[in-house]
Amino acid sequence: MEKAGSMDYKVIGTIMTDVDQGTEWLDAAIALTARMDAHLDIYVVSVSHTETHSYYLGAEAVMIADRTKDAIEKRDQLETWLEKRMAGEDIRWTQHAAVVPSPAMTGFLARNLRFSDLVVLPRPYQDNPETTKLVEACLFSAERPVLMIPKGCHAPDMGGHVLVGWNDGAEALAAARAALPLLQQADVADICIIDPPEHAAERSDPGGAMAQYLMRHGTRPEVAVLAKTEPQIGELLMRRARELGAQLIVSGAYGHSRLREAVFGGVTRNLLEIADRPILMAR
Repeated sequence: MEKAGSMDYKVIGTIMTDVDQGTEWLDAAIALTARMDAHLDIYVVSVSHTETHSYYLGAEAVMIADRTKDAIEKRDQLETWLEKRMAGEDIRWTQHAAVVPSPAMTGFLARNLRFSDLVVLPRPYQDNPETTKLVEACLFSAERPVLMIPKGCHAPDMGGHVLVGWNDGAEALAAARAALPLLQQADVADICIIDPPEHAAERSDPGGAMAQYLMRHGTRPEVAVLAKTEPQIGELLMRRARELGAQLIVSGAYGHSRLREAVFGGVTRNLLEIADRPILMAR
């Protein structure tokens, strides 16, 4: 039975630059789109990696033309593959195909993915080195929540546990809000707080305000306060997720801008490197 006041994602986006390393993220995006009666925007993007400053006079135009031709051919191949993959899928979806120069990728994604309620992508730090840049662009430039699917995983099912990393920060709150449609479909929202400061604003009731917020949105929250027994917070969150059998981890995305390129902070990078189950991040 649908919970009272439940929410759904209505526009889900995903980006396809390659299919050689698996398509678990696309399968997850399709599954969530069907479950939430949403619309799926699939951006088929071929990246042109032409550099225009390292060739002798007259060679740049030739190199650019060749690289552009290769990028167009790859885009066309991806479009053909996607049309076959989506044949028979009973969802609303739109394909958006483009050839984008590598330096323009962040701007392209920021303009287009900002209209998504949720972006579904592969987990970074696996086979495709471009995935990290895609995730960074969606989180920091398009400012959209991103659900990342590790290889061998699928979309979070209804029911079960979802682990919410909580530190009373703006990023953690943004992630929890962004995850509400999935939290409402879970049996338990496990709020995990690691080594809260003694003089924190909510020191008398760690996680209490967040638990109340989630409960008012139709979830069943539980709070656990853990000691920092590992040097990396990401390791602690993963261990807790395995203990609970949580099918999803929700965490704020931490990073900073350096020359217009987002760089993941230590906690975020560590968690993304080791996550063996879907992880939703926002900031």
